[in-house]
Amino acid sequence: MEDLKLLLIDRLKSKGIDPPLIPAYLKALTSIIKSKPGIELPQVNHKLHSLGWNEVDIDYHCLQIAIACLEDEAN
Repeated sequence: MEDLKLLLIDRLKSKGIDPPLIPAYLKALTSIIKSKPGIELPQVNHKLHSLGWNEVDIDYHCLQIAIACLEDEAN
């Protein structure tokens, strides 16, 4: 699980998210995913934008890694 989380953090850094902001970004992303399992990527980005995370859109791979991290935590 730790490898997945590190991979996700690296991908977010490469997308331009300032490293000190990543924990808060991941908290928002986690909350969105947990609130609506099966949510589609455009909806995730829309919800992140509505929370003020306008500088970056996550891609499909980031979303899938985040979902895998959550599923791993649940097991």
